[in-house]
Amino acid sequence: MKNDSVRRISAKTLIIIALVIGAAINLIPFIWMLSTSLKTPPEVFKYPPAWIPNPFEWENYRDAYRRINGRVFFNSAFFAIMIVLLQGLVTTMGGFAFARIKFPFRNIIFLIYLGTMMIPPQVTLIPTYIIVVKFGWVNTYQGLILPIVAQGAFGTFLFRQFFIRLPDEMFEAARLDGANYWQQFWRFTLPLSKPVLIAYGVITALTAWKMYLWPLIVVRSNELKVVPIAIAELSGNASQDRGVMMAAVSLSIIPILILYIAAQRWFVEGIAMSGQKG
Repeated sequence: MKNDSVRRISAKTLIIIALVIGAAINLIPFIWMLSTSLKTPPEVFKYPPAWIPNPFEWENYRDAYRRINGRVFFNSAFFAIMIVLLQGLVTTMGGFAFARIKFPFRNIIFLIYLGTMMIPPQVTLIPTYIIVVKFGWVNTYQGLILPIVAQGAFGTFLFRQFFIRLPDEMFEAARLDGANYWQQFWRFTLPLSKPVLIAYGVITALTAWKMYLWPLIVVRSNELKVVPIAIAELSGNASQDRGVMMAAVSLSIIPILILYIAAQRWFVEGIAMSGQKG
């Protein structure tokens, strides 16, 4: 018994050590980014490199915000919020249909739909752009947002896995009370899905916030420019303004970091619950 206890403690200690090492390795680039964002141009290229800036160049952040202004942050925030709301609506309805509505070839259609996740987005990029051009949506919010809303196979799978777990008795009772599918979805299913909804919202918001290729293709004017495009434009002057570029990257991380910290508990719970089946 004593040897088993020692082995369990040793295994737990090794796991903790491995997690600490992994966390440290992942934090090093982040710390270096913050350090570089506070350095003067000569200090950025100093060798050997210094981890602690001397002096702290706070002007880099003012310059970064001047180049990536509030309009750019608004565009990215609006883009991310609309993607979360619209794609969330589509994927929750799809997940409910595949989990709770019986129709012919349901499982086959679901597998085919999941198969679209294996198609690289670059393959559908040109056809999607042609459709956007035909609708006259180039350089518009709808052209920026709506094509992304349709790319929700992962969300549909996530919600389907969670909705399957909900007790059948609840839906049977709702049907006996005269509730149709929409009422079952809106009044019963969604209120019970808060952890999964938040988890998916965080994942989707992060994906939309850092999206670069599609906005680069469909956006033409500065009025619709998003944060990743603005940062990419700064990288053209990286040899002179690397501190400013790192400051801009640091600023771009703050909103999504706050979102993740605020929703962390529900995020972990939602991912865990969606992977269970009972």
